[in-house]
Amino acid sequence: MLRLRITAAVAFAVAAPSIVSCTAILAPRDDVQRCGSADDCDPTRDNRYIAVCKFDEANANLDTSEVDKICVADFKPDVGCDPASYQGQLLGDEFERLALASRYAGAEGMTCADLGGVLGCPPDAATGQCAEGLSRNDETGLCDDGSGLVFSATSNADLVGQDVKDQFCRSFFCDDRFICNENNRCAMCDPDAPVGQGGCGEIYISGASSCVYQDESTLESTCAESDASTDDVVFGC
Repeated sequence: MLRLRITAAVAFAVAAPSIVSCTAILAPRDDVQRCGSADDCDPTRDNRYIAVCKFDEANANLDTSEVDKICVADFKPDVGCDPASYQGQLLGDEFERLALASRYAGAEGMTCADLGGVLGCPPDAATGQCAEGLSRNDETGLCDDGSGLVFSATSNADLVGQDVKDQFCRSFFCDDRFICNENNRCAMCDPDAPVGQGGCGEIYISGASSCVYQDESTLESTCAESDASTDDVVFGC
């Protein structure tokens, strides 16, 4: 299931510019590079990040004429996830193969009608109930575990292919919080936005999370990390 971890931009030091996630932008220290603009910052040496010159959140109102900002590494904002951009490439072929509407109809011959009220399916047609431990989500009409993160492209055609685009972003950034937003750009998911428009969630097919997604350990083991490239994204099926 999607992990809803919240992280800000990450700071990097002059002597050791490797990128390490943290939960807040660090205030200036002796080992943090000061700057007046991003041009003053050393490269991040990681294809997933760009250098940004800014104050930490607690000191956003400081006077730039008196106090230097600090260099931080923020996620690259312009990674495109529109399948049309990759037509004619191997990646485009993968998008086309995995985003076929027929893949969302049912897995291994089983459909929600056969499975009853399992996770990611509507309540059982005969009983109107979800499986034990699950309840009907009024927004999606599906049985879920209370997380509100379970969606179905079978019942919502607008979500066909969303799992493929989201996994593209997850794989590039090595992070399952990433999605492909309504502008076809990879971004950190927004818990307050609708799924498919920047919101958090996963596509379920016939009671199981789409095979396109990788679990956390597989995502990390196949990640190109600092050498990340859109040519090397990996899909789970």
